Amino acid sequence: MINNGLEKRIRKEGFRGDIRHAVPMSEITSLRIGGPADIIFYPLGVEDLQLVTAVCQEHGIHCLILGNGTNLVASDKGVREPLINLSRGLDAINVKGQTIVAEAGIGLSRLLRLCEANALSGLEALTGIPGTVGGALRMNAGSWGVELGNLISSLTVMDAQGEIGEMKRREVEFSYRGMNLPTDAVILRGEFSLPQGEKKEITKRMRHFLRKKKETQPLAQPSAGSIFKNPAGIPAGQLIEAAGLKGMRRGDAMISPLHANFIVNMGKAQARDILGLIDMIQKRVYQTTGTMLELEVVIIGEAELAA
Repeated sequence: MINNGLEKRIRKEGFRGDIRHAVPMSEITSLRIGGPADIIFYPLGVEDLQLVTAVCQEHGIHCLILGNGTNLVASDKGVREPLINLSRGLDAINVKGQTIVAEAGIGLSRLLRLCEANALSGLEALTGIPGTVGGALRMNAGSWGVELGNLISSLTVMDAQGEIGEMKRREVEFSYRGMNLPTDAVILRGEFSLPQGEKKEITKRMRHFLRKKKETQPLAQPSAGSIFKNPAGIPAGQLIEAAGLKGMRRGDAMISPLHANFIVNMGKAQARDILGLIDMIQKRVYQTTGTMLELEVVIIGEAELAA
């Protein structure tokens, strides 16, 4: 089996981190769905990451980088490709004056708490967004008109050959829910230079944005966040609601009655249920508006047809 040989080679080369097998994706994704991942590597640092990617590349094996699994729809059949989870090794965060350097595996919520503690302003609108710094930067996460990409001063990135380099903000082109980084490059850390503020005001704004999210998004239920990107001019949720799909169910998957751009797991939803709703939404919205909604979530694992 290819993953057995892969693990032996990587261990022999000096990998220090943990390796897990047959891990249910339902345990490690925010949507709580998905079959078993054959193998997951948890690098303890950059050297481990370089080792895994180099060996995989040598054998022509494609790896997937995993954060907190917050924008993923994982197949019921599982994931055969090796996964690399950065949350246990690339998890350092430091503050110096008005600059914070956060590694890719740091939770976005931890970054925000540190900003609050040090009275550094600018990120408050992102309160309540799950996931890691690396994933949030890759997706250029945003909320209430604030995008993470506008707040960095530099990125440290590893390319497909394992070479590490720094990119200044002017070298990075962020777009709506994306950036110009090659898909096989890995974000290692981000540097944020933030204005000094008043701690009480920062806390007040964070609570305000969290309250607004709780009022308008199903934060208490398993979901993958926004399913679709917002097309120009109108939020995807409004288009889905206008198509009469709010509250629609397929199995235990439901288009949230609170926010139509969220699909929630009511208990025992499967990937085929989610994919079925996604397909239905795209077709119905296109029929009613002529707009083809583009996915914001990422679908991974063995291909399967929607039920």
